[in-house]
Amino acid sequence: MRRWAAALTVAMTVSVAVTELSTAAHAQATPAGPADALRRQLVESRGVTMSEVFTSKETGERTSYRKKTRAQFGKGTVTATDVRDVASPDVPEPAPRFLTFRGRTYCQGWICPAPEGKTWVLLYENEKTRPFLQSGGIDLAHPAALKAVLATTESKRPGGAYDNTRTTIYQGTITFGDLYRVSPAFRDQHDGTPTGKYAKTDLSWQLWLGEDQLVRRVRTSWPEQLGKRSISHVVDARLTGWGAKTDIAAPSTDETAGPDDWKNSPS
Repeated sequence: MRRWAAALTVAMTVSVAVTELSTAAHAQATPAGPADALRRQLVESRGVTMSEVFTSKETGERTSYRKKTRAQFGKGTVTATDVRDVASPDVPEPAPRFLTFRGRTYCQGWICPAPEGKTWVLLYENEKTRPFLQSGGIDLAHPAALKAVLATTESKRPGGAYDNTRTTIYQGTITFGDLYRVSPAFRDQHDGTPTGKYAKTDLSWQLWLGEDQLVRRVRTSWPEQLGKRSISHVVDARLTGWGAKTDIAAPSTDETAGPDDWKNSPS
């Protein structure tokens, strides 16, 4: 009897210990939220791929083009991006491609023709230049910015499956002025702080978060008034392959034209 009681006590102790370990492991494996999930992705030589469709509409006219972005992470940030325009009737050949690293952006394609013997052009060399992963002004690789946008959530609902995971759609609006304050990527696209009507422009957003709390799709839309022209813009992006091994290398000096050389090359 005493042996049975002792064995039962040991078994219960082991069971409790296993349960506690399992609970702790699950807590460690499950991100506390989207910002935490994103933060865990920003590690050396890992990345994600994003495909975007940009559409602009006004009375009797519609234009559309596509981009594909590979982002490489490291040390809690984006270390490099490879952005390619996808050839279409609205995008001349050869379609532009941009490689961006901290302080440098390289370009190839019709928009920056390289001189003979070169395949890349050093488009920008500026200490303020930085790579970022953004869609419609929402910084998708900056945990604090993502958290701030999600804080404007007005509703959420089931969103179907993307990239082999079930998602939940979070939906809300944020003004350009507020987005400028919270999103480094949005600030990089502006020479100064938004003011007046522009600052009050509403960006409507939807984020599809997977079961692992990572963004799988983002859709943004906003209006623009150019004189008497009323234009509506929509950007729809899909993100796949979070955590994929990624290595974006800078072009060698032998294959790169200088910042001024390309200007005199034939188009």
